[in-house]
Amino acid sequence: MNTSYLRTFIEVINLKNISKAAEKLFITQPAVSKQMQLLEKDFGAELFKKSGREIVPTEEGYILYKYAKSVLSEENKIYSLLRCEDDLVKGNLTVYTSSMPADYYIHDLIIEFNKLYPETTYVIKKIDSDMVFKNIEEGFTSFGFTGILSKNKKLKSICIAEDEVVVVASAEKNEEFKDRKIKAADLLEQKFIVREKGSATLHMFENYLNGKKIKLSDLNIVIQAEDNDIIKKFITNNLGLAVLPKKAVEQEINEIKAFILNVEGMNLKRKLYYVYQPDRYFSKVEEKFKEFMVERYKDK
Repeated sequence: MNTSYLRTFIEVINLKNISKAAEKLFITQPAVSKQMQLLEKDFGAELFKKSGREIVPTEEGYILYKYAKSVLSEENKIYSLLRCEDDLVKGNLTVYTSSMPADYYIHDLIIEFNKLYPETTYVIKKIDSDMVFKNIEEGFTSFGFTGILSKNKKLKSICIAEDEVVVVASAEKNEEFKDRKIKAADLLEQKFIVREKGSATLHMFENYLNGKKIKLSDLNIVIQAEDNDIIKKFITNNLGLAVLPKKAVEQEINEIKAFILNVEGMNLKRKLYYVYQPDRYFSKVEEKFKEFMVERYKDK
């Protein structure tokens, strides 16, 4: 039996879909199907069945899934012991990350990790925090970076940084807000530029509004965007107030193109996280990256 087929098998079970497993593993869909056929032939058992549009394991498939993760974990340990694998780690690391970690922290982590494992290649996909959690929970990836904690208790997290969500105004509004303050009720009179639904930044601001008995839909939202840099261009051109991470607007504030507006009762401190599912199978390079993250932030 080829143990690489077990890796493919695990991804098919995790993702409940052959084409998604093929995409994640960077192989063709027919190759995945062929490997699954060979596994069923080797074990003399049917390992899958259809449930609507999803592929789910049979009773025999569940048994194989349970032991396949253990087999691959032990295989990794054997390679590490016998071949000094730390010097031989190769492979692709796909990083799903929300905007803040992607824009301000991921590059430093990748540079540092690449010094240890220079043969690693990377794919970085910037999506919102909710989608990062969804990809982990559905098995499309083993880890990701987010701006909020998951409600799923199966997911573990490591804090990598701290930041604050703030309301930002264009420098052209200096006269309107001489004291740099605004009451919560007065937000209803302003135009707003905000992140898309699913964003951790917007989620935190919406919770603040709810505490003030204001619905997000009550605001005059003129623009919703998926990227902080786009929002900053709209701010500096005075198209409205914006809700952004403080770190994202440091340059604009230093250049006096924008300023932070102190909103009544709003203190939205937050943390950024490396999130992973410990009982999920990790490839060799994913396992090394997890060890790297745990070691790097062990005292935080």
